[in-house]
Amino acid sequence: MTDHKNQSLSAREMVRAHAYPVLAAVSSLSLFAMALLLIPQAVRHHRFNRCVDAQIQMRDAINPGSQQGPGRINELKAFQHCEGR
Repeated sequence: MTDHKNQSLSAREMVRAHAYPVLAAVSSLSLFAMALLLIPQAVRHHRFNRCVDAQIQMRDAINPGSQQGPGRINELKAFQHCEGR
């Protein structure tokens, strides 16, 4: 440390001097690890959304007179298909 030239630091001073950088490094690494662990879930949800969109377009092309809005049968059947039921 620049304020302790040629002096040996006590244990308490060593902890005080290095606690913040160590905790900052640990928190940065844990944040990075959490971001990496969320990638497979994001990929899965992206694929599910693409499947649902494709199913809805296909079902709307087959039956253009279907009801509009949330809860319509084409949307419910698309969710059912993409969930594997």
